[in-house]
Amino acid sequence: MRFHLNPKYHYYLYLFGIALLIIGLPFSKFLMSLSQIILFVNWLWEGNLKNKIKLFINNKAALVVSSLLLLHFIGLFYTTDFDYAFKDIKIKLPLFLLPLIFSTSPPVSKALFNRFLQLFIATIITASFFSCFILLGYTNIQILDIRNISIFISHIRFALLIALSILIAFYFLKESTTAFNKLIYFITIIWLLTFLMLMESLTGLAALIATVIIILLFNAFSSKNVGIKVLATSVTLIIVLLSIYSINVLLYSPVIEMHAVAIDLKDHTAQGHKYEHDLKNTQTENGYFIWINNCFSEMETAWNKRSKLDYNGKDLKQNDLRYTLLRFLTSKGFTKDAAAINSLSSEEIKSIERGVANVNYQELSSTRNRINKTLWEIRVYKTTGNPNGHSLTQRFEYWKTAYSIIKQNYFIGVGTGDVQQAFNEEYVKINTPLDKRWRLRAHNQYLTIMVTFGVIGFIWFMITLIYPAYKQGVLFSYLYSSFLLIVLISFLTEDTLETQAGVTFYTFFNSLFLFINTCPKKEK
Repeated sequence: MRFHLNPKYHYYLYLFGIALLIIGLPFSKFLMSLSQIILFVNWLWEGNLKNKIKLFINNKAALVVSSLLLLHFIGLFYTTDFDYAFKDIKIKLPLFLLPLIFSTSPPVSKALFNRFLQLFIATIITASFFSCFILLGYTNIQILDIRNISIFISHIRFALLIALSILIAFYFLKESTTAFNKLIYFITIIWLLTFLMLMESLTGLAALIATVIIILLFNAFSSKNVGIKVLATSVTLIIVLLSIYSINVLLYSPVIEMHAVAIDLKDHTAQGHKYEHDLKNTQTENGYFIWINNCFSEMETAWNKRSKLDYNGKDLKQNDLRYTLLRFLTSKGFTKDAAAINSLSSEEIKSIERGVANVNYQELSSTRNRINKTLWEIRVYKTTGNPNGHSLTQRFEYWKTAYSIIKQNYFIGVGTGDVQQAFNEEYVKINTPLDKRWRLRAHNQYLTIMVTFGVIGFIWFMITLIYPAYKQGVLFSYLYSSFLLIVLISFLTEDTLETQAGVTFYTFFNSLFLFINTCPKKEK
């Protein structure tokens, strides 16, 4: 005998599943999965499947969004690694399930839709507070890198959620009718922006800033005021020219700038040992040359007396400790010997053990230092060609390798399951300097799609991103455009759709704004 529920209870389960999914986004992969199981089981249990399937088939936006998963099934016909392929398809099931469920379920009121968005903001604030508790030492979790305060999902995914919540909070700030509510949302924006900077997520900050600029320019160009149009055009040109100039400086300027200190070669240490000098290696730290005035034997003996971490071992970030120590001493302008190590404070010893390689980087959180580290990575890559252990310069190798694979598989790609295999083979073929542990995929969603499905699949991928919003009339609404811009920008440096957290984030909000938002045109 079949057990039936009152339709209103099915509706409550539907709302509960959505709320649980929102809570799970920054906190729990398990909750992400459980909430989608609840939504799908409730959708089946509710019955009326024939009518639901008819609604889905007649909804062109829902079909196009879901077809991205179909593309992965088509890719099975010319793949060889089916274990990898089916694992990938399992991760991407939300691409089909959520549009199917949301587009065929009862609509929600505008008030309830707003409650979901407010729950999302509250959840992100709660997650940020929890991260602060970790940072302040209220747990037993040791934080070596400020970005590791996001312990439930990747710090990049968390940063994207924060960026979106800031833009949604601004929407409510603008829409609020009471001074108290406006104050609450203003404080929320300030707090989340501060926390995003605390996390040092350049991807999150870049996505937020770029999104704000694009939205402001779009609104300015939509204005009938000629003065605003001229100002917006001028600002756009300045930003473009400054960006081109900055990229040119980073990529083509001489490496030995940064006010390198004049070389002063020493002969012997205070203990009478001879210094080693490598004048061919021009790496610097704070302008001081790393590979001169080095007495490695004294450094090893002196370090092992002051620290429990072995000189020839790893620091707590799993980098070679001796190299971390060498850079740190150089950054202080010291000769590298026993006297230099003995002059270090206890706090500086702890910093080196934590993997801090520059005296100026001892603050656990500093956006300026994060940018300086990134520039240092680029200089090292230009000088030595070594990208290992550096997130940005490793991406240069990933993108170069992806481009090489694409040239060989231009039309249909390598197939759903052969992506990592193609990268592994290409890394060997081009003799990459990347260590095996760093030989990963593209870290660029556009390149990953082209590697997997070729230019044909890439064109269809772009259609699935743009057409549904155009069809539903939300492409230029504030909420949807904010979400879409953040996603599109994140695709430049991340394989956002290749992880459970990333694909759930994208599919949930895409479906929420496309199929649940009942009044999109009023949000422009």
